Amino acid sequence: MFEADPFPEKRLLLGSFAGLAAAIVGAILWAFFTVTTQTQIGFMALGVGVLVGFALRIGNGGKTFGILGAFLALFGCVLGNYFSLIAFASAEQGVGFFSMMNNADHAKVISAMWEDFTSISILFYALAAYEGYKFSAIRPSTLSSAPDTASQPQTAGVLQVDRSDGEKPR
Repeated sequence: MFEADPFPEKRLLLGSFAGLAAAIVGAILWAFFTVTTQTQIGFMALGVGVLVGFALRIGNGGKTFGILGAFLALFGCVLGNYFSLIAFASAEQGVGFFSMMNNADHAKVISAMWEDFTSISILFYALAAYEGYKFSAIRPSTLSSAPDTASQPQTAGVLQVDRSDGEKPR
């Protein structure tokens, strides 16, 4: 079957980069949908959490990956809100997104994020962190997903039927 990885720290580094990339992609998608719909959709937080969690499965799972997944999912949500505010400001000012990102007063953007922070934001951020933890903490199975046929008795040409009414097959 599969051999144990003798260098799990390599998988932690690889999983960390994959999780960070997923958090950034999730943040970009969050900002895109927020700007496109002109409203913040809280369920995007769940998507960011799931995306980060599955990306971290490149590692070998466990508590360390779960904590990292929760942190990166939360980071992706906050970054998505940040990108959304920058995109709204760039549209209002009539300048490009990246020039607004370079010239924006980041303290004002963070202050605006804090003013918009509500109890429902806490709920969705917590759900994103939970999803990031749950999906990344699961250890991949070391067995193949194929059914184990070696332990089943081999009956060549015999049809086995389980019948609850006690009748024999014809």
